[in-house]
Amino acid sequence: MGARNILAERVRASLAEEAARARHVAAGREALPHILELLLATVEVQFEGQMLASILLLDEEGRRLLHGAAPSLPADYCAAIDGVKIGPKVGSCGTAAYLGHPVYVTDIAIDPLWADFRELAAAHGLRACWSTPIEGRTRPILGTFAIYYRTPRSPTADELEAIRHIVHTAAEAIEGPRA
Repeated sequence: MGARNILAERVRASLAEEAARARHVAAGREALPHILELLLATVEVQFEGQMLASILLLDEEGRRLLHGAAPSLPADYCAAIDGVKIGPKVGSCGTAAYLGHPVYVTDIAIDPLWADFRELAAAHGLRACWSTPIEGRTRPILGTFAIYYRTPRSPTADELEAIRHIVHTAAEAIEGPRA
C-alpha cells in the first residue's frame, strides 16, 4: 500500500470500529447527536488534529441545515450557522446541500460562496471548508459533512477517499444500517 493511501486506510479502519459502536449505541436508543459527535471525534483524531469536522442535518422540508455535530468547532460559530437556508451561494455546506454535490472551498477569504459568511469564518480562524452531501436511502440529501482547516488548502486524493468513507458511515448512522 502506498503512502498516499495511509490516511484513507486509517480512516476506513477507525470508521468500521466507530460504525459498530454507533450501531450498539443506536440499539440503546442513544441520541443521534451523541452518535455523530463520536463519529466526528474519531475522524478528527485520524486527521491528527489538523482539521475540524462538522455534520449538518437537512430539515424535513429540505430547506435548512441544522446542527448535527461539531466536536471542535466553536459553539458560537455552530449557533450562528444553525438553521441556515440552503442555496447557491451559502458557504460550502449550504451550497453542497443545494446543488447535491461536493463543494471544496480552498480559501474562504476570497471565495464568492462565502461572501455572506466570510467575517464569521474569519472571526474563528477558518480558512478552508470542504463540504460533501450525505446521501440517504429515504431522502436524496440527509445533510452535509464538512472539513474545516485554519489555512487555505485543497484536498488530496487520499483525503477525498477518506471523505467518501466518512460520508457513507454518517449516512448509516443517520438512517440506521440496512436490514
